[in-house]
Amino acid sequence: MDLGFGGLGPLFAGRRFEYVPIPENPKKTSSRSLHFSQIPARSGGTLERFAPPRYRAGRAHYDPEFDTFTYGDPTPNKRRQLLRLARNDMLVFYAGLRPPDERRGSRLYVIGYFTVENVHDVTRVEPWPPPALKHLWTNAHFRRRDPDIGLVVVKGSPQNSRLLESAVALSDDRQVVLPEMEQRLGLAGSVMRAGSGRWIPPMHVAGVERWLHSLQK
Repeated sequence: MDLGFGGLGPLFAGRRFEYVPIPENPKKTSSRSLHFSQIPARSGGTLERFAPPRYRAGRAHYDPEFDTFTYGDPTPNKRRQLLRLARNDMLVFYAGLRPPDERRGSRLYVIGYFTVENVHDVTRVEPWPPPALKHLWTNAHFRRRDPDIGLVVVKGSPQNSRLLESAVALSDDRQVVLPEMEQRLGLAGSVMRAGSGRWIPPMHVAGVERWLHSLQK
């Protein structure tokens, strides 16, 4: 979830959390689009109870999704970045989270990652969704009524991709990388979510990969 939609995902004791996707664009929904009430919450019930009130009865843009591990984006900057990924690269996801009883603060947390299995440049649009890519249909972009021109979808390895059990703090309330994470990741400055992602410097990649895998142990 994003503050632009009126809320953030909840952060509980022990850094447990719920990943709450943003609402789907109502102009793009189809009968295949998921409602918040159809997505199970890890703390019980469904994600409907964590969505901002005005969106609770609506549909979710469940992307990335951590059931079959897909992530898609058609926007020019992210499309170019996703097409640079190769098999066994890692795609790391972070989100804004805060305790349910707080109304201020917008810290970012690492919440999960994919180990890339394949990258699909979705050029076939007839019929929609394309039968040849049925293994990607769980992704929100394939649940839409019409195809998004320029769509690229990353498929993560089910064995080596996961939504973390506990979130890892990435930034302060100004969305600036924490000193300890700057040292670990090789990233500095703002990581405010924008139109493009950040690349881990090459000399840090192996260490970051080991660290991510260690988070589940």
